[in-house]
Amino acid sequence: MDNRWSNRKDLDISVDIYQHGDKLATGRSRDVGLGGAYLDSVQVNHNLSIDNQVELVFHLVEGSSEVKYSLHARVVRVDNDGIGLKFHDFDTGVFRSLQQIMAYKEVEAIH
Repeated sequence: MDNRWSNRKDLDISVDIYQHGDKLATGRSRDVGLGGAYLDSVQVNHNLSIDNQVELVFHLVEGSSEVKYSLHARVVRVDNDGIGLKFHDFDTGVFRSLQQIMAYKEVEAIH
């Protein structure tokens, strides 16, 4: 059974996971929704477990520059494939950041 309260969008975005200013892991988002995200290809530097409070930093490339969006989240799932996170501490700024992340469309490289 799916416990999500919002739709998810398939997005492949670089994400760093921090806790108390220390970088714990780097991964790629598999999907992102207003309620949370699932990260795979996670390279963990420290132990991450259920209920850890973390900060996610999404790295979006826009043109020739990178834009970072930081969101607070709680670890809700850890498995062999990746990490499930639930966003919290919502305010209008967080909501706008999530809208920007979900509207993000990777620009394909021209060969």
